[in-house]
Amino acid sequence: MSLESAVGLPVDLPPLGERNAVAALRGGAARHPDKLAVRDPERSLSYAALYREAMALGGGFDRLGVGRQEPVLLMLDNHLDYVSCWLALSLTARVEVPVNTAYRGSILAHVVNNCGARVLVIDAPYLERIAAIADQLGQLECVIVRGDAGSPALPAHVRAIPFAELRQGPAAGPAEVAPSDLIGIMYTSGTTGLSKGVRVTHAHAYGYAAPGLFGAARSTDTTLVLLPLFHVGGQWQGVYNALIAGATAVVLPRFSASSFWDEVRRYGCTWTMLLGAMANILYRQPPAPDDGDHPLKRILMIPVMPEVEAFRTRFGMEAVGTGFGSTEGSTIMRAPPGLAVPDAVGWLRPDFEARLVDESDIEVPDGRTGELVIRAREPWCLMDGYHGMPEATVAAWRNLWFHTGDVMRQLPSGQYQFVDRAKDAMRRRGENVSSFEVEREILAHPRVLECAVIAVPSELSEDDIKACVVCKPGMTVEPAELLDFLLPRMPDFMVPRYVELLDALPKTPTEKIRKQELRASGVTPATWDREAAGFTLRRRA
Repeated sequence: MSLESAVGLPVDLPPLGERNAVAALRGGAARHPDKLAVRDPERSLSYAALYREAMALGGGFDRLGVGRQEPVLLMLDNHLDYVSCWLALSLTARVEVPVNTAYRGSILAHVVNNCGARVLVIDAPYLERIAAIADQLGQLECVIVRGDAGSPALPAHVRAIPFAELRQGPAAGPAEVAPSDLIGIMYTSGTTGLSKGVRVTHAHAYGYAAPGLFGAARSTDTTLVLLPLFHVGGQWQGVYNALIAGATAVVLPRFSASSFWDEVRRYGCTWTMLLGAMANILYRQPPAPDDGDHPLKRILMIPVMPEVEAFRTRFGMEAVGTGFGSTEGSTIMRAPPGLAVPDAVGWLRPDFEARLVDESDIEVPDGRTGELVIRAREPWCLMDGYHGMPEATVAAWRNLWFHTGDVMRQLPSGQYQFVDRAKDAMRRRGENVSSFEVEREILAHPRVLECAVIAVPSELSEDDIKACVVCKPGMTVEPAELLDFLLPRMPDFMVPRYVELLDALPKTPTEKIRKQELRASGVTPATWDREAAGFTLRRRA
C-alpha cells in the first residue's frame, strides 16, 4: 500500500446506528451460525452457541433485577465465561464494569463504589479481596461466584450465588440500543490518582474495535488474545474485533514468551496484537531453528519496536501494522501493514480531528511537540465522561477538545510521532527530555531486556534522570559500561545520572510498567550515581 493511498483512507464503518454489540453478534450468528467464534483451553462456542449462551446469562441478570443501563462488575480471568458474561450485559443494554484482577484494598473499593453496581461476577480466588473490604461496600448486594469459593466472610446484606445459576431459567431477548447507550465503564490504571471510570458508549467501543485497515482481523483469521479481557486491548482489539470480522478468537490466560510460539502453532493463530514490550521480549529470546515455522503472519504492534524489520524477517511475518488509541479516545491513528515504522504511530483517521497544543491550548508550529487534543466528527464516538467525576471530565474536555495527555509531533509524512506521556516527560538543565527516547537507546544495548526511565528530584532544581534496567537472563551490564554505550547515541543532557539494576520491573496485568512505583522509590541504596562514582561525560564535537 502506498503512502498516498494510506492518507485519508476511509474507515469503512457501518452507519452509526449499527455500531453496537447487538448488531455485531446477532448478525454473526445469522450469517455463519456454525463457525467457531471463541475458544479457550477448556471449551469453544460457535457464533450461534455464543449468542444463545449470552442470552441465557442475560436471563439470569433479568431474574436478579438488573435494569437497563445498570452497571455490573466483572472481576474475572481470561476465559470463555468472561466473554459470554460481557456479551450478556452488552446485548441486553446493561453496562459492563471490568475490574483489574490485580486490584485490592482501597483501590478495589473505589472502583466498586464509584460505579454504583449492586451485582458483581467474580472468579472464586478473588472473593477474599471483596470480603476484606466488605465493610466499605455499602451498595453491593449480590456476588456471583465462578468456582469454589468456600465460605467467604461477606456481610449479611450481600448474598453469594454460584455462576451456574445465571443460566437456569428463561433466556433474555436482545435489547434495542442507541449509539449513545453505555456499553461499559472502563477504569484507567490510576497511576497518578484515583482510577477514573471511562464511560464508553456502544458506538465508541465499536469504533475502537473495528477501525479497518490496520489491526483488523479478517474473516479467515484466528486471533490470539493474550491481553487481559478487562483491558480494551484484550476485549475490544482482540475478541470484539474478531467477532465483528466473523473471525475466530482464541482467549488464553496470559502472555508467556516461552510458550508463545507453541500456542500460535497449537491453535493455528494467524493474527494478534502485541504490545511493544511483548514483541521486544520475544525478539530478545535466543534464536531457534523454527522461529519462522508457524501460521502467524500479521500482527498489530503498539508501539513499533526499533528492530521491527528484523523482527518481521526472523519470525516470517508478512506485515506489521500499528496504531494509536486510548480507552477515552478510540483508535484514532493507524499505519497499515507495511507502513509501520519505529517512532511513528500512524495517520489520523479521517473521522477525527486533532491538534497539537501547548500548556495554554495554543496550537504549536509544525514540527514542534505538543499535547495531542482530539474530537470526533460524529457523535458518541469518544468517551461520555469520567463516571462520577465531573471536575475530571471538564478538565479533560477543556476548550471543547479532549486532552489525551500524550505529547506528540507530526512528521513531514503526515504520520504522528509519540514523544512521551505528559506526566513522564522530564526537564533537565533547561532541556525537555522524553523518557521514551532515552528508553529506546538503552534497549539497544545487547544485554538489556527491559528498562524504565523516570525523573528524580535534583538538588539543582528541575529533574535528574534515573534508568531502571533489567538485563537478559544470565547477563549483566555495569552502569558505567551502559553509559559508555549511551554517550555516542544521545546528547549529554539526556544521559542518566542514576542507574539501578533490577530483577524485574513492576507492571500492570497488561504489561504496562508502573512508573509511579519507581518514582516513589526514587534513589535507593542500590542506585548507582555517576557523579558519586566520578564518571564524567566525554565532550564530543
